[in-house]
Amino acid sequence: MISTILVISLYVKHIKLKVEEDLDIYKCKDFLLNKTEKTAFDKINKIINRNKLNLSVFPKTRLADFLWTSKENRNSYLKIQSKFVDFLIVKEPHLHPFLAVFIENKENKPKMNSLEIIEPILKKSGVKLLKIEAKVIFTNKFEKLIEEALK
Repeated sequence: MISTILVISLYVKHIKLKVEEDLDIYKCKDFLLNKTEKTAFDKINKIINRNKLNLSVFPKTRLADFLWTSKENRNSYLKIQSKFVDFLIVKEPHLHPFLAVFIENKENKPKMNSLEIIEPILKKSGVKLLKIEAKVIFTNKFEKLIEEALK
């Protein structure tokens, strides 16, 4: 009996130590957005502020966070739970989804493949989608595309 308790106690301590050790692998990133995303984020906010629009922008937003699907249809939720848009622009004060911005990066195959799922779902749900090539973000064309999409 005592040996069983000792074995269980040692096992529990081992598990606790293992969990504590595993936590050491997590570190806070220095930046939430990469250079391209940060440039786009700043430009979108500048346009919103300059035009005094009643909008807010959220980076890296999962579709499951702003699209509703019936709990009975678990497959539809699973389809969108790991899909995201680079920016979601919402109308204040209720944070109603208005415009999704997707930065196209041909080198990122999984992201580009997800667009095949994202695009028709957003269209059906009534959320506008603006697809932008990464290189366009560093040009004046980006601001024009955003301003047009925000109309």
